[in-house]
Amino acid sequence: MSETPWRVLDAELERWAALGLTPQFWLRDDDAVDATDSLDRLLSLCAKYRIPLALAVIPAGATVQLAQRLQGLEDVSVLQHGFAHANHAVGGEKKSEFAENRPLDVMTGELVQGRATLSGLFGDAALPVLAPPWNRVGAGLVARLADAGLSGLTRYKARAVHQPAPGVVENNTHVDLIRWRDGRTGAALADMTTGLAAHLAAKRTGAADAQEATGILAHHLAMDRTAWATLKALLAKLATDPRISWPSPVAIFGAKA
Repeated sequence: MSETPWRVLDAELERWAALGLTPQFWLRDDDAVDATDSLDRLLSLCAKYRIPLALAVIPAGATVQLAQRLQGLEDVSVLQHGFAHANHAVGGEKKSEFAENRPLDVMTGELVQGRATLSGLFGDAALPVLAPPWNRVGAGLVARLADAGLSGLTRYKARAVHQPAPGVVENNTHVDLIRWRDGRTGAALADMTTGLAAHLAAKRTGAADAQEATGILAHHLAMDRTAWATLKALLAKLATDPRISWPSPVAIFGAKA
């Protein structure tokens, strides 16, 4: 794996191996609502390289066709991508479905309703894990996740703590296949491998929680040719690397339906 653009990541994996440690990786994809050609493309890649997939589904838009497409796919877990992926931010705040201006009871009710919807559609594949739209959710609602039947949380960037609220485990993603601020273009492979190496180095040196699995974030509905090529290259290389493990989302969050 030493050739460019793998050099930095390869060197960091060697440091982990020298310590007798095996870093965990995982793949999350957001915004699923229906069975589409782009979803088929993602599922085919994950099946080819035997990579477990955490698919974040928007409850209010989820279709029976999506449930049918995922039926029997044991390596695909469904996470709860908010409720309707609606932006309720006001006054120039960053986009958020669970904005601070909204009543906690209303947002908690939406989470309960969304959880019921996903459980009804996907059964045991639907894990009680929240992936908030735009990766934003306030501390007040995080404290209520357990009340809404949710025991997991996933956002973006290294987590501050393992359990942000009683009964809730957090495991985030750390590199994004889309450069949202640069015209929503696909991330280059070198940028992704450098980002993965940076999170591993932070964990190894104590700058980040060493127990957090390193997450790759995809958006199958928004990915361009570059993003798809980067994802394929990542999975092709990392899926069989003996220095890496790919636990299931169930194992990462300790969550069952």
